[in-house]
Amino acid sequence: MKIVVYIIRFLLALMFIYAGVEKLFMPYDSSVFRADTAEAAEEFFMFYEFLQASGYLYFVGFFQLLCGALLVFKRTYLLGSVMLVPLILCLLMTHVFFSKYMQFIIFDLVFFLLNLVVLFSRYKEWQPVLLKKQKGII
Repeated sequence: MKIVVYIIRFLLALMFIYAGVEKLFMPYDSSVFRADTAEAAEEFFMFYEFLQASGYLYFVGFFQLLCGALLVFKRTYLLGSVMLVPLILCLLMTHVFFSKYMQFIIFDLVFFLLNLVVLFSRYKEWQPVLLKKQKGII
């Protein structure tokens, strides 16, 4: 199981380091982006261009790069994996509600499930911290 988790960590790290570097340092060309994902809904392109123009994609790219880097190291990969949960869910929901492009949805869903494998491989370590027993409901 350790080898499987290591391979998944490496795959997730490569994917998110590349995605972060792409958003932070590579110039955005909307014509190339539209040609590569022509099947996506028009609303998705409008939404993505708005995120690009506002600078929000730099924020997303920074956290993709950070999470990818955290996944590389044994000491920090659990933190990186926890941080990836909301990030991947946001990416997934963007494709579900805006692009409606099935390949993106499946791609994000696979990476979300791989991240869950990494998280649940260390369940005994984070369960007492995040799911503490309480005496009451509140």
